[in-house]
Amino acid sequence: MTKTEHAYKVLLVAQSGSGKTMSAQNLPRETTGFLNVENKPLPFKGDFKYHVVPKVINEVTTTLIEWAKNQEITSIFIDSLSAIFDMVLLDCRAKYKGFDVWNNYAEIIQKLIDLIKRIPKEIFMTAHYEVLGIEGNLEKRVKVQGKMLEGVIEKDFTIVLYGSRRFDEKGKPKYSYNLVEDGASAKCPPGIFGEDVMQIPNDCGLILSAINEFKK
Repeated sequence: MTKTEHAYKVLLVAQSGSGKTMSAQNLPRETTGFLNVENKPLPFKGDFKYHVVPKVINEVTTTLIEWAKNQEITSIFIDSLSAIFDMVLLDCRAKYKGFDVWNNYAEIIQKLIDLIKRIPKEIFMTAHYEVLGIEGNLEKRVKVQGKMLEGVIEKDFTIVLYGSRRFDEKGKPKYSYNLVEDGASAKCPPGIFGEDVMQIPNDCGLILSAINEFKK
């Protein structure tokens, strides 16, 4: 029996301006694929050797398949899942009517997530959140259009981190990721950063190193 090589998929959830894209700056520039679905300039100096700005969902899928086969690429950063949702919905509304819009939308999104899960490389994805009523409680969940996927996106990710921003005594913003957060869908295997660690810097380079060390 062939051993399956698993890789961690990391969901980075926060509202705009919380440092999600900035957290990619310390990922290896030569071996990281940066999928810029947001079509925005990078918020830091320099660029990634593999940097693609897809215009349609087929370009997202094709790029991920190519990068999965590329042995030089060891990790992928997708900015953002929220932009992919918008892209797919726009396409479905142009092609379908009524319930067919949402049925096809959910099917395309789920197929994309299934593809991401099969890629044997660490993948980081950014997303926005909304507050939903889950089993009688209000909870932050990944924001997605349509009821079929509402509140369930996180189930396909082993690590879900929520962004946090605070200001120091000089008024300078400090960004971090919460591994655990009350009223949010945050989760992370305790062995990666330590059972007592609840918050880490918003540094995907640090996260990638911790994952690689954990997998040894």
